[in-house]
Amino acid sequence: MDVTVFRDVKALSQQLRHARKAKGWSQGDLAQRAGTDPRQISRIETAAHEPKLSLLLAVLAALELDLGLVPRRGASSQTARPRPEDIF
Repeated sequence: MDVTVFRDVKALSQQLRHARKAKGWSQGDLAQRAGTDPRQISRIETAAHEPKLSLLLAVLAALELDLGLVPRRGASSQTARPRPEDIF
């Protein structure tokens, strides 16, 4: 299984756009499947908007993708402290 690690919103946004286009869907198609407005999808894909976690999860589910938490390579559980840029 391939795992993609994202460290910034723009990279995640680009990957979501790529996944949508790979399915041949418009932003409206994805919005309908995720239960949101096409403008929200546009904002997410351009990184102009950071969605609520619930919306992000709905978009991922519509795209048949999973959000996973994986241990950071080389991080110690005693010394690892997340940085703001590590959240997305």
